[in-house]
Amino acid sequence: MNNYLNDFLERYVDSLYYNQNFGAGPNQTDLYAKADYYEFLKPVLEVIKANPDATPEELRKILFDRSGVTEAIQDLVYKKAMTPGLILSYGTPLYHETIIAGNKKEVSLENNGSIIYTPEKMTEETIFDLASVTKIFTSISILKLVEEGILDLNASITSYAPEFTNLNGVTVFDLLSFRVPLMTNGRLDAKDSRAEAEEILFDIRVNENFNKDMNSYTDMGAMVLKYVIERVTNMNYYDFLNSEVLEPMGMSSTYAAIPENKIGLVASTNLDSKLYKDGRHIITTEAKEGIAYDAKARIMGQPYGNLSGHAGLFSTPHDMSNLATGLINGEVLSSASIAEIGKNRTGHLKSDGTNYVQHLGYLCYSKYPKQSDSEVWLGLSGQTFASPGWLGNQLTVDPVNGLYTFMAANRSHNRVTYVDPSVRPEVEVKENDKTMIALPNGELKIDASRFAWHKDPIKIPASKLVLQYKMLDDILSISREVEESKTMNI
Repeated sequence: MNNYLNDFLERYVDSLYYNQNFGAGPNQTDLYAKADYYEFLKPVLEVIKANPDATPEELRKILFDRSGVTEAIQDLVYKKAMTPGLILSYGTPLYHETIIAGNKKEVSLENNGSIIYTPEKMTEETIFDLASVTKIFTSISILKLVEEGILDLNASITSYAPEFTNLNGVTVFDLLSFRVPLMTNGRLDAKDSRAEAEEILFDIRVNENFNKDMNSYTDMGAMVLKYVIERVTNMNYYDFLNSEVLEPMGMSSTYAAIPENKIGLVASTNLDSKLYKDGRHIITTEAKEGIAYDAKARIMGQPYGNLSGHAGLFSTPHDMSNLATGLINGEVLSSASIAEIGKNRTGHLKSDGTNYVQHLGYLCYSKYPKQSDSEVWLGLSGQTFASPGWLGNQLTVDPVNGLYTFMAANRSHNRVTYVDPSVRPEVEVKENDKTMIALPNGELKIDASRFAWHKDPIKIPASKLVLQYKMLDDILSISREVEESKTMNI
C-alpha cells in the first residue's frame, strides 16, 4: 500500500507540474517548483496512513484543520478586520466546501444622517455585489454568441453597434482582451441620467496617448460589449444572461435588480471612506443594499435591471459555485472556448526590463509571473483565470485541474478603501493587529485599502486544500452519484 501511495504521489506531482504550463504563455512557465507540490501534497499520504479506518469526510476534516484556511480567515476578518465578513467557497465538480465568517452588515445610515451599529451575520443566503466579477459574465456571453455563430471576434464593434462611431476598426476581440485602450470625454458617473451617460459612452474613442508599458485593465471595453450583446440578440443584457447562462446553471439568486423580498439578504457595501491628497474626504452613501457600489453601473440603470457589462451583478456563493462547476464541466461553453479565457493577451516584460505589464485574458486576469502581484496562484494550471472585484470578491477557475475558489466579501462597508500615498504617513495609526486611518473629523476608521494583497493568505491555502481533497478522492477512487457539500461557520 505504501509503495502504491508513493508512486501515486510521484505521478500526481508530475501531472500538476505539467498542468502549470499547459496553456501558459512564455512568461508563465515553470513558475512553481516540483518540490513545492510535494510539500503540500505529502500530508495527504500521511493522513491516509495514520488513519486507515477513517471515512473520506474524516480525512478531509483532518486536512482542513491543518490547512491554515480557518486561521487566515480569522486573521483577515476578526484580527485585521479588513472586511466585516467573508464567505469562501471552493471545490471540484464532486465536492464543495463553504466557510462563513463575520457580518454582512455592521452599521446603518439613519434618515437624519447618523450612523448606528446594527450588526447582521453572514449566512449561506447572503447576496453579494460582484462588482468587476460581472466582467466574466460578459466574457462568457460574448464567447457563447461566438460559438453560436452570431458574433465574429474579428468583426468591428461598429458592425454590431454602429452608435460607437469612433470605434470603427476596433474589433470585438480587441475589447474582450483589453488590447485596445479606450477613453471618454468626461465621466459617466458624473451625469444625472442614463441618457446623458450614454451620450458620453457612445462617443468613446481609442486612447492614442496609451503606451505599451501601461496597465490596460479597464471597465470601458466591457461596457461597450454589453451593447454589442444587446444589439445582436435584441434582448436586454440581463435577460439574455439569465436565459442563456443563469437559468441553465441553476443560478436562481443572481440578479441585476434585487427583488424587494431579497433586499434583506444583501451584504452592505455602503459607507466607505476615501482620502485624497487635496484633503478631500468622501464617504459613500448611495450604495444602499441592492444598489450597486459602482457609480457607473448605477447611472447605467442597475437598480432597474439594466445590467452594465463591467459591474452591477449580484450573486451568492452557491450560485457562483454552480457557475464554476458548469465551466469546468463544459456545460456553459465548450472546452475550446474555456481554454481561451485565461490566455495572456497583454502581459509582457516592460521596456526597462524591471517588471511585467499586467497579464490579462478575456475580461479577466491571467497568471502573472510574480506571485505577490498575481491574482492567480502560480501552482494552478496555465488555463486558470481569475475575476476579482473592488469589493473583495474573486472567482478563480482552473479548468485543467478541475477546481475553483470563490471569495465573497464586503470590504467597503464601514471601512476606508482608498488613501492617497502622499497623506498616508499622516493619517495611518496602528492599533494592535488593525491599521486605522484618522479621518479629518478625528474619527478612526479601519483601513481596508490593501485588502487585495491581504487576501492571498486565504486564497492560496484554499487552492492547495482543494487540490489535496482532489488527490484524496482520486487515491480512494471515491465515486458519487450526487454532489457533496459542507458549510462551516467560523
